[in-house]
Amino acid sequence: MWSNRTFRRPSLALLIALSLVFLASLAWADPEASRRDGRAYGRANAEAVAESVGELLEKGRAQGIDYGSVLAEARRREALYRQVLPDKMAWIEGVAQGSGVAYDDLLILNAADRLMTGFVGECTTFIAHGTVLAEGKGSLIAKNRDLGSHTLSEVAFEEAARHDSKDVYRGAYIDIPQVEKTYRFVGSRSAGRWGYGMGINERQVLVADNDAPTRDALAFTEGLHDNDYIRLVLERAGTAREGVEILTKLTEKYGQAWNSIMFEIADPKELWVVEIAGYRWVAKKYENTYTARSNQFQITDDYDLAAEDLISFAVSQGWIDKDVKKINFRAVYGGTTLYPDDNENLKDRPATEILYNTEMRYRRAMELLGAIDGKISPETVLPLVRDHYDTYTLPSGAVLELNQIPFYSSKYADMQEWITQFPEKDTFERTIFPRAICHHAFEGITASSAILVARPGIPNELGYMLHCFMQPCNSLFIPFYVGASRVDPRFTTPEAGSLFMIISKMAFGAYESYHGAIRNLFDPYEKDLFGAMATMETEYAALIKAGKGDEARHLLDAFSDAKGAEGIDLAREAIEAVFAETAASSAWSRD
Repeated sequence: MWSNRTFRRPSLALLIALSLVFLASLAWADPEASRRDGRAYGRANAEAVAESVGELLEKGRAQGIDYGSVLAEARRREALYRQVLPDKMAWIEGVAQGSGVAYDDLLILNAADRLMTGFVGECTTFIAHGTVLAEGKGSLIAKNRDLGSHTLSEVAFEEAARHDSKDVYRGAYIDIPQVEKTYRFVGSRSAGRWGYGMGINERQVLVADNDAPTRDALAFTEGLHDNDYIRLVLERAGTAREGVEILTKLTEKYGQAWNSIMFEIADPKELWVVEIAGYRWVAKKYENTYTARSNQFQITDDYDLAAEDLISFAVSQGWIDKDVKKINFRAVYGGTTLYPDDNENLKDRPATEILYNTEMRYRRAMELLGAIDGKISPETVLPLVRDHYDTYTLPSGAVLELNQIPFYSSKYADMQEWITQFPEKDTFERTIFPRAICHHAFEGITASSAILVARPGIPNELGYMLHCFMQPCNSLFIPFYVGASRVDPRFTTPEAGSLFMIISKMAFGAYESYHGAIRNLFDPYEKDLFGAMATMETEYAALIKAGKGDEARHLLDAFSDAKGAEGIDLAREAIEAVFAETAASSAWSRD
């Protein structure tokens, strides 16, 4: 587990990943027994432990990591871990005693993994293909993209292009050879980024993704960012199957930079999900069904394609026996500190476990999709991406009655208490943190949402992305057709997104005060949208059939321009409406 061969890879992430593996693989007894086991392990592996920690410190310093702040955060977490994982902490103490390696260094290695790897649970995606759709054919991907609380999004076109053989694609961290031809696409990105979070190209290839934890090594700054992957597939794939091939070959050659990733790739005929762990992957084709992704692997042993070294690498790491022929990808390559051996036994999983919320979101998403099986469409998916739960079951079995109110605006979010005496410590004994599909606060808020649609039997130019900025519940979806010749510059810059961010910030914590006024403006737009789109598309197809391509393109541009401008105008009106509600709530009169 601590082999020199493995740790000589130039990746800080690998050091962390393997530390998580060896700790999580133990079966904990009582603290004193765990401490004895730790001392024995430390004595037997003193050289390897010291070497690994030394590489962590060296590579961290080379990357400019401030270990003072990392240690401070690790110590804050230590207090919680001692409550819920006392055996694990005792084992770490034992390793320090047995190996002679400083306890603080081991604490950093094992308690500050999120600071070092950057993983935050985020994003929920609804996926449907074929007969479960209202039209009985095609593909749909609807993704809530959860990012930092101050993230602004943009929508932009990237034009088709021909490239010289010497050209390179400049990714977030590395350059790779460019291909001869790239397709045109429209997508959603974080403001100012080169890569994209989701989109559709001129061949109606749809791409989106979700993060997940893994025990495998990541490439970090020597690999491809997931936003690069999205852009590369949109630029290079003429079909979903080609997208799978492009994605997996890039993974095997360059590796995934941050987190492990699940990619959803579709076209009018096929829908695939590719789950990546470091340099290895599995892919599953979904036909005439629906599925969902939150932030955990969902493919078990039912994959259709896999990396050639998927099993041999797992054997080399000691994760499986050498005679295994097919594996449960989720169990073998998932992040073991967050996935206990009995991953389905939620009752015995600790309340502090990050992936409890991930599992609950996945189950909620599947429940919502099941309710519209056979009727799934962009219109029927709108309530799904706006979901805050009707009820939320805590690990203890207690049920929160949220009734579609965001947790942070509900009665459960009131953390204020009357203090009758001076407190003796800094923390409150509260761990409630329901993370909704439409998420409003702290780490990983919903920064944008997109419904991507690929339909057979229509001109590819009518493939589209419905896009909204910030949380869908207090926003509206604007259509972006891949065949339109332009996007309003207010969308390609932070201008449009900033309007919806203002609405989001003002409504946070006061959902019931402002939600009604916001929806009174936005709902009529969306109610009329799908009928207007259908009418325009029928007219467009007729013009194309009549050989009037220029008129058809003018129609598509005019429609797209009008809907975009109307959406921005409504956002400005919504801000004024929220201001008016605020003023009215604080006014009083003697009349």
